Amino acid sequence: MTVLSKHDRKEFISEARKIAVNCMRRKTNAITKTAAIVIAIIIIVAGVGGFVYWWTSLGPAAPRKVKIAVVSDIGGRGDLAFNDMAFKGGEEAEKDFGVEMIELISKTEADYVPNLETAAKDPDVKLIVGVGFLLSDALVKVAMKYPDKNFAGIDTYSQSIVKEKYPDKYPLPNLLDIKFEEHKGSALVGAIGCLLAAYYNEKGGNYPYIGGVFGIEIPVLWKFEIGYKWGCDWALKWYEKKFGHKAPIIGEDSRYGSGPNWKDGMYCPPETPGECWYKGRVLWTYTGTFSDITKGYEAAKPMYAKGAIAVYNIAGPLGLGINRAVKEIAEAKGLTMGPPFWIGVDADQDWINPGFVIVSMIKRVDRGVYYATKLTLEGKFRDVVKQYEGVMTLGIGTKILGIPMEGISASTLKDLDEFVKMGINAEKLTGKKVLPMPPDQIKATVKKMRESVAPWIWDAAKELEEKIRNGEVEVPCVFTKDKIDYWRSILG
Repeated sequence: MTVLSKHDRKEFISEARKIAVNCMRRKTNAITKTAAIVIAIIIIVAGVGGFVYWWTSLGPAAPRKVKIAVVSDIGGRGDLAFNDMAFKGGEEAEKDFGVEMIELISKTEADYVPNLETAAKDPDVKLIVGVGFLLSDALVKVAMKYPDKNFAGIDTYSQSIVKEKYPDKYPLPNLLDIKFEEHKGSALVGAIGCLLAAYYNEKGGNYPYIGGVFGIEIPVLWKFEIGYKWGCDWALKWYEKKFGHKAPIIGEDSRYGSGPNWKDGMYCPPETPGECWYKGRVLWTYTGTFSDITKGYEAAKPMYAKGAIAVYNIAGPLGLGINRAVKEIAEAKGLTMGPPFWIGVDADQDWINPGFVIVSMIKRVDRGVYYATKLTLEGKFRDVVKQYEGVMTLGIGTKILGIPMEGISASTLKDLDEFVKMGINAEKLTGKKVLPMPPDQIKATVKKMRESVAPWIWDAAKELEEKIRNGEVEVPCVFTKDKIDYWRSILG
């Protein structure tokens, strides 16, 4: 603190008195007489240093850091799926955009609204992201209550709720549902599955099928189902074009059907003359659950018994049941690597059983959070809501406001690196063993597995991805009962 001379102190006190008197005389001044006296006393006692501090503190405040909030579904950190991926997207936004991420963990469904409101009450939070469709209702309630905040939901249907219950407010301008083109990702892994069957059958194997274990039969899963079957059909036609003959299928093609609309093991519907399909190559079942792991096992086991080379997990935790079925076969035959394989979903699940999870269909939840943050900071969030009626869909080749924003892919070794890191973090958070083997061993095993199959399989998947991206092929997107009935009649 500055020390004043006697003369300077006298001058300073004189000026302080003038300030106090002036304040008391001005009726329009917000400071009361009592407050003015107090100020004068503080100034006199504190000296110049205190006066300068008081004066400068009335000036402009330093800019505050923009925050985003991520509200988890039940499970929180360490789920190695949607929640972890959402937080990963927030961390990437922190790094690239300089924002701060707040994490709010939901332990029960009752936590959704309080967590969303906690975030909304923070004046520095500009974007609030809810993870998972179970937060749809809560997002609507809180978004309507805090119209100045931006809200985004991952895989939510919040705007549908608004349309149904509050049609005059639809689309709610501060609310964005972020969805994904799962049918396109399913086409990629369906193609890989059927080309695996062709490759191993070339070597004398007996794999006439691929399989799919589904959860509850709802429209969103129809997208997975038909995309997967369509991808298999595309792959077998790709094989025929590349090698000049049909893919080797053990046994007679007639096992898949016969009659007037069948030709050379393919189904040729009369309504599309000259266009034939590989029908019945996919074994599939809906289990009616997303939580009963035993049902995943019970659904997958007979598929492997019938000759499915790989089974696609479209039922979340039921993948652990599929994995159990694979482990039993591997142990019985003394296998250290597939086939048989299974196919992961949503997150990169290749690490769960290295050597036996051939590929995963990834929904890039992290990109959803990242893009929502970017749009918020650029002031384009509500433009997207308006233009796309509150739904932003990320896929392969998708563009939002003319800007490429993709969110679907088949897993790569680079993805594996990221998810192994998630596993390491999950072990630290939970104190439980997550990874089945050391990280380096996981990576080496998965790499060896991928290199054990023909490189043209991966080349074909890349080609399909590029054709989807460029609009050269269109994967059917099935959402209605009449559409699912139609495509099942064609593909099985």
